[in-house]
Amino acid sequence: MAEVAAERYARGSYNDAVMSAYRAVEYRIQTLLGSHVVGMPLMSDALAGNPPRIKVTRSTNPGSLDSERKGMHFLFMGAVGALRNPRAHGPDEADDRDEADEMLAFASFLMRRLDIEEAERQKAAEVEAESAQ
Repeated sequence: MAEVAAERYARGSYNDAVMSAYRAVEYRIQTLLGSHVVGMPLMSDALAGNPPRIKVTRSTNPGSLDSERKGMHFLFMGAVGALRNPRAHGPDEADDRDEADEMLAFASFLMRRLDIEEAERQKAAEVEAESAQ
């Protein structure tokens, strides 16, 4: 988040900082999927399946895993629909600093959950490399 939002935030462009943060979340998912789809359709493509194409859950309990999957799907969709889209497509309304802080913290949380997928992919690549030797 710091890479994409810090400079904008420091100059008081909170709206732009928030938009940049959620665009970064979106871009990371596009990259993981190799997709050019954007917005809410991208989030559904990535997170709606069972299993989803991108894993962002931590639960190991089968009873709660499905709920967590669905919840994370809706959190990512909501973030794009409610936080990114108005800043990307609507009039440039100013965000206040406190609310921007909260939205940036939430974007950071979403990025942290995407770390789960990257760790899984890294582990799979290591296993594949070991078996190829």
